[in-house]
Amino acid sequence: MTAPPPRLLASALGSRPRIAIIAPSWGGIGLLPARAARALAALRTLGAEPVLMPHAASPADAARPWVSAGARQRAADLHAAFADPGIDAVLCAIGGDHAAQMLPWIDMCLIAASPKPLCGYSDATVLLHAIHRETGLICFYGPTLLPQFGEIDGPDADVVEHLCRMIAHGDTAPGDIPDIDWQADEPRERSDAEHRPRRRRPAEPRRVLRPGRAIGRLMPACLPSLRHLIGTPWQPRLTGTLLALDVPGEGYDIRRIDADLTHLVNAGVLAEIAALVLGRSDGWPPADVDRFDRIALELTAPTEIPVLAGIACSHASPMLTLPIGALAELDGLRLRVLEPVVAGRADGWRGGGG
Repeated sequence: MTAPPPRLLASALGSRPRIAIIAPSWGGIGLLPARAARALAALRTLGAEPVLMPHAASPADAARPWVSAGARQRAADLHAAFADPGIDAVLCAIGGDHAAQMLPWIDMCLIAASPKPLCGYSDATVLLHAIHRETGLICFYGPTLLPQFGEIDGPDADVVEHLCRMIAHGDTAPGDIPDIDWQADEPRERSDAEHRPRRRRPAEPRRVLRPGRAIGRLMPACLPSLRHLIGTPWQPRLTGTLLALDVPGEGYDIRRIDADLTHLVNAGVLAEIAALVLGRSDGWPPADVDRFDRIALELTAPTEIPVLAGIACSHASPMLTLPIGALAELDGLRLRVLEPVVAGRADGWRGGGG
């Protein structure tokens, strides 16, 4: 196995960033125009200028209506965003299930030559981790355009503040990942159809499933999307890392989690990590949350690594931001990032207008 590239930091965002919007998988911008309009307006209100890349809002690919465009076209949008010196950051529009189609077409040297903060979650896992593996760029597992910025009442302040802490404060370690005390209590589709903000409920608590302390590179990923990388040239280097797993909500249940975690065991992944962190579940009954905890403990029992559950970086809103590849520490209930994840300005974009 080749040695990993040196850690590569993008520049922190200034006060009026231009943010390119790409659609690595599903073409949600064109199919959800009202939510897309709200999300773009919200970014402008927050002091950013969103720039839609050519295929981000294009009609669905005729051969594959489940993606925004062909794989080479989606890769071209990514290249154009990184190559443009007027673009400060790159934000995924939404997830899906087919970003892996882009991987053979990505020019990693182009990206490494012009590093920028790249943020997304869910299916963006494959894009973020492939780029991090090949270039060393610290990417960000965090909010996307449509789900987080397109809410009827605007993006949640916790989401915006934490994203800014990650990508707009250079030369400073972000520190603790906060424990947010609420989460959304219903699907976005329901509240959107009724033209109202989503209901909230008290959050699933953060909980220590197996105590302990570990220091290693933080590697957040969506569990089913991580499977797309196992056994490929872009498989993340996970030895000694803090693996933080996000699990989707609707359409993904405890049975699939059991199967996907078992696959990680059989692939040797859970035997090489230093700690396991689990994101909050999205709309599950308490019995399934308990099953998830017990399955995680059972499958990590051979190594007895620390396991922490209930982190607010998952499909369950609010979606906080975790850096991929940054040195971090897990100690009981505490998860914190120990080193800077962007370089340059000490105090940039605050997520405010002006």
